[in-house]
Amino acid sequence: MARFPGLSRGPSVARAARRNRRRRTRLLMVAALVALVVTTLHAPAPAKALSNGSGTIETKGFDTCQDPTEGQMQAFWNGTPYWWLGTYIGGSEMGCSQPNLNATWLNDVRNQGWNFEFIWVGPQSPCTSYRYTFSSNPSTAYTQGQNEASSAWTTLTNLGITNGALHTAIVYDLESSPSGCQSATNSFIQGWINELHISPAQVAGVYGSVCGSSLQSYASLNPPPDFIWGAYYDGNSSTSDLWAGSCGVPSGDWVYHQRLKQYNNTHYETWNGVTLSVDDDCANGPVDPSGNGAVDNSCL
Repeated sequence: MARFPGLSRGPSVARAARRNRRRRTRLLMVAALVALVVTTLHAPAPAKALSNGSGTIETKGFDTCQDPTEGQMQAFWNGTPYWWLGTYIGGSEMGCSQPNLNATWLNDVRNQGWNFEFIWVGPQSPCTSYRYTFSSNPSTAYTQGQNEASSAWTTLTNLGITNGALHTAIVYDLESSPSGCQSATNSFIQGWINELHISPAQVAGVYGSVCGSSLQSYASLNPPPDFIWGAYYDGNSSTSDLWAGSCGVPSGDWVYHQRLKQYNNTHYETWNGVTLSVDDDCANGPVDPSGNGAVDNSCL
């Protein structure tokens, strides 16, 4: 049964190597900041910081390729069923530019009442036709998963997430996982999880089709993803409904507020005069930064 391991660790030697890699990244960031201060007479005001952490939410949200403007987000807030936004923050396979995404946008939208589910779209399975894929060699794929997690962490902190993004939930978007590459895919996802669990640890999630991305296979990892986000377009918003007949996620996996569901595929919705192309989602799991929102029993 998949549980919420929080700060689970791998072997001490590997953990030290991964921690050193993060430290080197942080030292480079500090050096760049010092250089900026020395060479700039009037330093710009620091970016607003969004609180780190996550909290359980049991209600509806939506995701869309390009983050809407603040005005569009306000329109989709007033009198709608939505409390959180699936927010793409980076990765080599991210399909849209994000001209609105920065620390100020995050804080202003947060002040409207929104929570976020941060999404990273990096390389995909080597058994797919995506432009960027990870290695079919499990050992290499593991390291690549670590590297993606490190890049995602750097992006979170550059967006102003406080305290090194401690306990902040972030999801890897894995669109497909054909069976011929499952061993490499499992290793890649294990690298993603283990790297994110290094202090200051994040909450490691995986998104994908409940069948096409083989989400159930990640329940056997050690540790498994802290939570999953399954795409299953049956129109049923219940996060308990991820079985899809026989190929999806069994009812006994990820049951401790560890599930999100994308239950309606891309379509147009109009609220308060604003129309966006969205996917409909429900959560019974972690979102950032706090998980505030009224309970929607249809998501359970």
